[in-house]
Amino acid sequence: MADSREALLAAAAEEFAQFGLHGARIRAIVAKAGVNERMIYHHFGNKEGLYGAVMDDQRRAVAQAWWPALEKAQTMEPIEGMRYALRASLEITLTHPYRSALFIQEQLAGHFGTLHPTTIDQLPAPLRDLYERGQHDGVFRADLPFAIAYSTAIGSIFAMGATSGQTFNRLVNLLNVDEEFAKDLIIDQFVQGMTPPRL
Repeated sequence: MADSREALLAAAAEEFAQFGLHGARIRAIVAKAGVNERMIYHHFGNKEGLYGAVMDDQRRAVAQAWWPALEKAQTMEPIEGMRYALRASLEITLTHPYRSALFIQEQLAGHFGTLHPTTIDQLPAPLRDLYERGQHDGVFRADLPFAIAYSTAIGSIFAMGATSGQTFNRLVNLLNVDEEFAKDLIIDQFVQGMTPPRL
């Protein structure tokens, strides 16, 4: 029974990522999951319940994957730690691109909690503390609020993931560079935008 629930969550994540809540088809989800349609109603009540469970599951997966990097970043010097945390986010996003598509589909439907929290307290505290320490030390811009720095970087990273990594792959091919070097360039772009302009 638990296996059918997990199978439905995985199949529905892909379907919702591609088509959103209203465009996703129950038949496609159960066919991909290899279970009977009634299992959706048994586990989740209805399609909306399944969607809510998928979003909760994916948010939890991102948080669990990113949290160790955030904790480690907090022990580093601000610029080094910010690079480390954002690089980890990029790796997670490129490894699981359907998650980004899910979160963007959610925003398109008018639900903004995933990428645009409604309060500062909903932003990751370890990264916020690291940024504020950098501001205090003068390595991050005093005039750039953390919410803007965070939303710009994470929103851009999620956008790359939402295109199944195609944006990143096009950049690598266009520049004819190594993937790891391209990732470093992307992260440097975000971090440099957080630092005071050089005279």
